[in-house]
Amino acid sequence: MTIARISPQAFGLLIGACLLTGTAFAADPRPAPLTAGQTRAADLRLGPHLGLSKSAWSQPVRISTPDAAFIKVHFEHFDLPAGVTLQVSNPQGTEVYRYRQGDLGRHTVDAALGEDGKTRFGAMSIAGNTAVLRLVGTPTEPWAPRHGVRVSRYDEGLPQELMGELSDAGLLGGDVSGKSICGVKDSRPVACYAGTDATAVARSKPVALILLNGTKWCTAWRVGADNRIFTNNHCLDSAADVAASEYWFNYQATTCTGTTSGTLTKVAGDKLLKTDQTLDYSLLTVKNFAAISSFGYLSLEVRKPVLGEEIYISGHPATRMKELSVVSDREGGGRCKVIDADADGYGTNTDAGYYCDTEGGNSGSPVLARSSHKVVALHHFGGNCNLQAPNRGVKMQLIWPQVKSFFNNVVP
Repeated sequence: MTIARISPQAFGLLIGACLLTGTAFAADPRPAPLTAGQTRAADLRLGPHLGLSKSAWSQPVRISTPDAAFIKVHFEHFDLPAGVTLQVSNPQGTEVYRYRQGDLGRHTVDAALGEDGKTRFGAMSIAGNTAVLRLVGTPTEPWAPRHGVRVSRYDEGLPQELMGELSDAGLLGGDVSGKSICGVKDSRPVACYAGTDATAVARSKPVALILLNGTKWCTAWRVGADNRIFTNNHCLDSAADVAASEYWFNYQATTCTGTTSGTLTKVAGDKLLKTDQTLDYSLLTVKNFAAISSFGYLSLEVRKPVLGEEIYISGHPATRMKELSVVSDREGGGRCKVIDADADGYGTNTDAGYYCDTEGGNSGSPVLARSSHKVVALHHFGGNCNLQAPNRGVKMQLIWPQVKSFFNNVVP
């Protein structure tokens, strides 16, 4: 069985209508996660309703939306007999997640949808425009009336080729602002710096994209050797948000001009450890931490930023694959620098200001001091690219006292 949504042409017309009317993805002046997808209602079932023979109940269901960046399936009901596994994959079988009774594997729980993490939950997203659902295995107990899987909705990622246009028009909500690009866009795919800035490239490995509630993006990053992740409070501010979030590591182009990402590793959020609205940070943990340990971690610079010191930013602007913001034409094409060591954020003098290019989706990105390649600030604001309102990040000097107990009082 296949369920297919609108054609590529219709998808383009839909987004085009949004651009012309502004009725769909209205801009919000307050910082917020970037819109990256939309939810579709569905009524799909897998199980013995088609018959008790394996050839009947194992028939695959395909969910496909031409041009979609990803498909994330939500289960309204999940109850399978022992021995049977639900497999959610891409058509090639290169990205696969498995769910069985008593072992749900990697999944998310969106409380706002009534998900309980037992019989109702979200599968991990599948990159690309098609997700294939199939029951496999051999039941070791009889099928019962309660058994089966029901899909009531799924999320589809907006086409990547349209994100730039939507972002430039300010129609993705969040903190999108063309003025966050100071002059000409200077941020570039990480791979572009492989031969000229190897340390910055290496420090980008622990940086991940967050998929929030299946339809929004931000940036996050590993901090310290243990299971600790930083992002913004305006991205995630509750335990429920964390439980409904995914973290995509290695979402970056394999070459400077390429459009193909490296192999993704995805994990789900686990626990919210600490959050603060004024300093706009959230510290959390993820499930399946061992799966991302190979990406390394970033260390912290808990001193005050120095006026004029060189910095760089790694993140996911406008939902694109990971980019580095290293230079700025506002600095004559030279490296980005701190241009205000005591800028106002949500509080007075809480931030450092800079002209490094940022866009919606960069929220939560690490701002690294060039001198140490450690994180000196947590990016959270776009600005007007002038001294009065530069792009800004919250000083790690202020965040550290609030979170140090989660690091045994030792700066990572």
